[in-house]
Amino acid sequence: MSTIDGLLSVRSVLRAQRHDRGTLDRLTLAGLRDALDHARTRVPAYGGDRYDIGTPHDFADFARLPMLRKADVLALGEDRFRDPAYTRDAVTVYTTSGTSGQILEAWHDPANYAHDRACNIRRFAAAGGRYRPWSRLVHFKPFPLDTAWYQKLGIFRRAVVLSALPVRTRVEHLLRERPHAVIGYPVMLRDLLRGMRPDELTTLRRTLRAVFTESELLTPEVRHQLTEGFGVPIFNEYSAYELMHIAYDCAEGQLHVAEDRVHVEIVDPDGQPVPDGTEGHVVVTGWRERAMPLLRYWLGDRATRHTGRCACGRTFARLHLTKGRADDYVVLPDGERIYAGTFIGMAISTPGVAECMVRQDSAGNITIFLVPDGRADRGFDDLAREARAWLHTTAGRPFDLDVRHADALELTAGGKGRFVVSEFQR
Repeated sequence: MSTIDGLLSVRSVLRAQRHDRGTLDRLTLAGLRDALDHARTRVPAYGGDRYDIGTPHDFADFARLPMLRKADVLALGEDRFRDPAYTRDAVTVYTTSGTSGQILEAWHDPANYAHDRACNIRRFAAAGGRYRPWSRLVHFKPFPLDTAWYQKLGIFRRAVVLSALPVRTRVEHLLRERPHAVIGYPVMLRDLLRGMRPDELTTLRRTLRAVFTESELLTPEVRHQLTEGFGVPIFNEYSAYELMHIAYDCAEGQLHVAEDRVHVEIVDPDGQPVPDGTEGHVVVTGWRERAMPLLRYWLGDRATRHTGRCACGRTFARLHLTKGRADDYVVLPDGERIYAGTFIGMAISTPGVAECMVRQDSAGNITIFLVPDGRADRGFDDLAREARAWLHTTAGRPFDLDVRHADALELTAGGKGRFVVSEFQR
């Protein structure tokens, strides 16, 4: 992408977030029509009768298409969801993190990827002046990152620090950069806070103005913990490797859907859209994608959707994420579910617990692995007793669970925490 094209793209995405609702809906519907037409004529997976709905006249028409899950893509074959005109060396390839136990290789065409990069600048600009083009940024990531066109110009520069490095090495890199902003998965940032001495945090706060989180669900408890620990506001991005940028926080703490690139539906279990404000499953269509279009792609998170102008002035719809992946839960004997956010809340609320992970076997037995915080002088039996009591109180009744010691949180290949894994089928 040329520098001039990049600058024009940034101008376009900054303007788009303030279009009126009618304009946004017209642009989105036109994008969905083009995406469906491209998929029907160029991508083998969409050639069947299930996708023969004609030209959608409104969003309800588009919702007649079947939902698509990662397992569907893998079962049919990833290549069948790719436009044969694109080769692997001509696209940007992202591999999903494997949180679900299933790894998918997503392809993104150059134009869509360039738009995603422009949206990244918009995300930074939405922080209300806390992160500026000349600011210094440290990005914690499990793998190296390419240099974007705007970084080659010397703006929004970043230093990438690999998250697998020892925590003391990561802290040294961080302090050496004297950053104005930090980006990382919530689990990485929590680990970083535990590895920093009070005097190091004091030094960091002299320059730090914002923390950006990505990839994992940011619960209110984790947001509060990071805000208190770093002493600056937290700005979240909602994204997926299959779709890239989906939504971003504004300075009012609202998560805005990037409606100039994605169509987000909140649906019931049958895939039917629910009214604004009603909780449901998140289904996303990245309507700019041509290399590997995924229509009505089920992400597994749960959320509510809200329209209307935000106090920040943006008109993009807002999401309130209520739960992470809808299969990140355990099932109690009475059939009720407990989601990952509850267990993360327990770890945060129990002094001496650094992290936790939960496993449920095929018989329904629940085991919680606690990673003790080495800074706390508490015996493991005390931690287990308090964690069990916290969960029973939060659930409103006791339930059987085994509590065990773990040295570290299990991570996926993409560096995300595998907090809850259940093999139980009910």
